[in-house]
Amino acid sequence: MKATLLAHTQMTPVPAEDAPLSLGAGTPQENLIEYAGRVCYRSDALMGRSPTFIAARVREGHEDIIEHVRFVFRVERAPLDRALLTLASQPTVQYTDLGDDVWVFSMNARNIRDFWVKSNSQLAHELMRLAAAVVPAVFADANTSFQEAASA
Repeated sequence: MKATLLAHTQMTPVPAEDAPLSLGAGTPQENLIEYAGRVCYRSDALMGRSPTFIAARVREGHEDIIEHVRFVFRVERAPLDRALLTLASQPTVQYTDLGDDVWVFSMNARNIRDFWVKSNSQLAHELMRLAAAVVPAVFADANTSFQEAASA
């Protein structure tokens, strides 16, 4: 099985220096997630002041805010099995079967976390590894699992 990150949420145009999204301390995608959470909690004046804000919200189960970042993956050498069916059945996951065990999946960060919990498959770990390069704070609690999967 091989997974490739084809695309993810981008900030276009780049926010102005004084825009709330520019005040975050994370990646542009993490800043979008943090801003969504800050608006929800009416704490946007604190934007960028707490590097653990996203991880704390995820730990608390407030994962709605991580749905603002989407990913597109190409998955090759992936036969239709239990893990693939679990991924395809996630709400808001869109997929295309290109044939010959090649798939394209579009999903948000929450779908990736949910798939990891439900499947704990090689595919789930690979998607999380690729997504964590874009939004590390969303998957901060999974770093141990990546290391365990890599050494297994």
